[in-house]
Amino acid sequence: MSVGREQVNLYKPEHMLGPVARLRTDPGFDAPHHQPLEITTQRDLAERSEPRDLRAHLRQAKLSLLGQFSRPARQPSLRLFFCHYVFEDQVKAFAQKIRYLADRGTFLTEEEVLKVIRGAKSLNQPAFHLSFDDGFRNVVTWALPVLRDLDVPATFFVPTSIIGASPDIVRDYCMNTAGHPGVIEMADWDDLGRAQEHGLSIASHTRTHVRFSRISGSNSRMEDEIAGSKADIEARLGSPCRMISWPYGTHTAVDDRSLEFVRRAGYAACFSAIRGQVVPRRTNPFSIPRHHFEAHWPMAQF
Repeated sequence: MSVGREQVNLYKPEHMLGPVARLRTDPGFDAPHHQPLEITTQRDLAERSEPRDLRAHLRQAKLSLLGQFSRPARQPSLRLFFCHYVFEDQVKAFAQKIRYLADRGTFLTEEEVLKVIRGAKSLNQPAFHLSFDDGFRNVVTWALPVLRDLDVPATFFVPTSIIGASPDIVRDYCMNTAGHPGVIEMADWDDLGRAQEHGLSIASHTRTHVRFSRISGSNSRMEDEIAGSKADIEARLGSPCRMISWPYGTHTAVDDRSLEFVRRAGYAACFSAIRGQVVPRRTNPFSIPRHHFEAHWPMAQF
């Protein structure tokens, strides 16, 4: 599938006035040292981040080493990958990674992944699934044209209460909830509608990116965050929402009670951020493993 220049530019940021653009005109906004909080490139993100400590360096080295020993094999298998953002200065690296995988196998939709897990679909070559968490607009702006050009399906897990939210809510979400050193522009519902039309599947990441384990003691909170986000997507986009990924994705961010609520809320599957292999008829469809990467990370991890 080929994408012309006009199609690619359809999602360029200058055509969209989102929360960050409104933030710049807010007379009550006072950025520290008069520096803009907006993060529009990976370089911005790196420069505004605090120097990484020893544990972060060790983790990166460990993941690179793991990647060298777990590169996609040529035999039939299924691995799921996810990332959070694709900035303009990451497009080349992102496309390189997606092409690398596409040359070695095929990409599946989330529904096809579920069929493999249930044993209803067999594989005759390596297979992959790609997803994005957190709802940042740059996924639509910069990642989607690459995916369209390579004919790769993907899933976008979004926190529905942050989509189209006020500048203050977006700033709090980016800097306090997601832990970024500045504001990364969020997608809005129009973005998601256009993205869905162009093949990006929209799924839930709760309403406010809350830890499942923190709300599992409250039926009303789980109803709001888990069932409510499903209802938001279905009402706004007019299509069923059958998938969810739990925020933070770790073992400690989820528990049995919250996953049972996910099942009862009508979801067909729940995705984690825990590395692991998908095994047909054995992998729990409500704890599907995914391998985290970001576009600028070394190719060795693939």
